[in-house]
Amino acid sequence: MKTLTACAALTLAALAGAAPSVAAQATVPAWRDVVVYAADAAYPAALARRGVQGEAVVELTVDAEARERTATVRTSSRSAELDALAVTMAKRMDIAALDGASGLVRVRFLKDHSTTVATKTCADFNVDAAYQAATFPERRLREMPVMVESIGMLIYSLHRAGTQRSFPAVEPLIDATVAACARTPASGMLDVMRQEALKLIEE
Repeated sequence: MKTLTACAALTLAALAGAAPSVAAQATVPAWRDVVVYAADAAYPAALARRGVQGEAVVELTVDAEARERTATVRTSSRSAELDALAVTMAKRMDIAALDGASGLVRVRFLKDHSTTVATKTCADFNVDAAYQAATFPERRLREMPVMVESIGMLIYSLHRAGTQRSFPAVEPLIDATVAACARTPASGMLDVMRQEALKLIEE
């Protein structure tokens, strides 16, 4: 049995283990990496409410003489709306480049960060999980940004609380959290995850 601290490191490493995108390995240089959260004006509230989030990689080409920029989606977020927003944002960025130069702009649209996770309801999580399953069927729920953030926060809080037992396996914890959130949509998602983690620890 591993201690909580050791398991925390392994858990976070596993969660962060998603393979890099093809665009990230391209020969075109990376110019910008932007994160847009749901609280930002650039992220339409209607999309956030539907759980629409993802990452778009745009190739931006600068025509300095004509003062024009062309932007092409290299890797789609799988949302036409997010892709269009990413293209618009890339064209408006203040990037100094030689005439004819091209570079990649990665725009990540994320609903949650550490502050919002603390107040996120199960109902909101249920919407996000449904969107993830429908849009990215090849991905596991553990790859959702909110899951990575939540489990990291949970590991830290349990450690601070003095829980010295092994942290539960990630997959059973996620399955239990999803099931509990489906039953109690009005509950806080992080509270539900903590309750399910303690149940698994005690088994």
